Amino acid sequence: MLIDLFMQAYNLMRYDAFTPGEIDLSLGISELQGISKKANFPFLLTNLLDKKTKKPVFRPYLIKDLAGLRIGLMGLVSPTLANHLSPADRDRYHIVDYGEAARKVIEELKNKKCQVIMAIGHMEESEQRNLAQSYKEIYFVVGGHVRSLKRQPGEVRNAQIINAGTRGEYLGQMEFFLRAKGDEKRLFSHYQIIALSDQYKDHPQTVELVNQFLAKTKKLYPPKTMTSPAEKDPWMQNRSYTYQVSNYMGDQFCLPCHESQHENWKKTGHAKAFQTLVRNKRETDHTCLPCHSTAFKEVSGFGDVLENVQCESCHGPRRGHPDNGLKFAPVSEQQCLTCHNPAKSPNFNYASYLAKVRCPGSSLAKANKRGE
Repeated sequence: MLIDLFMQAYNLMRYDAFTPGEIDLSLGISELQGISKKANFPFLLTNLLDKKTKKPVFRPYLIKDLAGLRIGLMGLVSPTLANHLSPADRDRYHIVDYGEAARKVIEELKNKKCQVIMAIGHMEESEQRNLAQSYKEIYFVVGGHVRSLKRQPGEVRNAQIINAGTRGEYLGQMEFFLRAKGDEKRLFSHYQIIALSDQYKDHPQTVELVNQFLAKTKKLYPPKTMTSPAEKDPWMQNRSYTYQVSNYMGDQFCLPCHESQHENWKKTGHAKAFQTLVRNKRETDHTCLPCHSTAFKEVSGFGDVLENVQCESCHGPRRGHPDNGLKFAPVSEQQCLTCHNPAKSPNFNYASYLAKVRCPGSSLAKANKRGE
């Protein structure tokens, strides 16, 4: 269902091209081929080859004529992404070296009179730089996979490397044009990061699609009063299941030793973060839960989450504390910016926001410092 939502939204946004990453490849190549048929744009992937035919599984490149410029785009992924293929897919397909694959496509694009060549690279930053260093014909490397936001392009030779973060919180806008000087034409560009804040209103059709998706997925989450499938189904009771034990314990484990801090936390907006999702019927929205719950995707269970922004959201997982002797690391502004970024929290000010949620000093810590 989520993939269908993505494809419908991408179609509405009139995507020109898409290069799959590790999550997409892990779905299975045949499944990904089926998904590509739902898109009104090509899936570009130059260096994923069928072992028998030696040909790319997806379209290797795309040529667009825009505002007097002939632009060639190719999609490349890191060979390390092969680890995300299933054993059956690894037997049938091969992710070849991106440099060699790029060389062949660049020659074709040059022969087809492309003035600008761009690579969509789902790869590490070092690989992006290596690609730009190896081929002077590449003007831009539009990066995926790198999670950090880069407000300014990286510069390698005559190429710019562009990474706009993850989760669709920012839009990278590139304007470029050719300017003639005598017989010579030079390429000029201007790049900026745009935070997708509330000033950009939701598209009505996208809102409808998202609401339909949320209504369907909500049915997958059993009410808290229901017993889990293992308790309800006699057949399942006789089976053993193993879940990875989370290192996150929840606020109730902090309460016995940190009562004053817990009482203070209950008065903050962090303690009510999950309720804002409930009020807006977004409590099952996977795009909201990482910032409105604690350790999302790291807590095992049947649709369970640690509701609200709890102690461990800032101080880190505390399994084994205090017996393991681990000390709390200072909370930094960088931790806050994970959620309080310009896209989600445009009025964020570290000093004033910290004053609203800062915990009172621990009496236990003070006593230990005095040697009591």
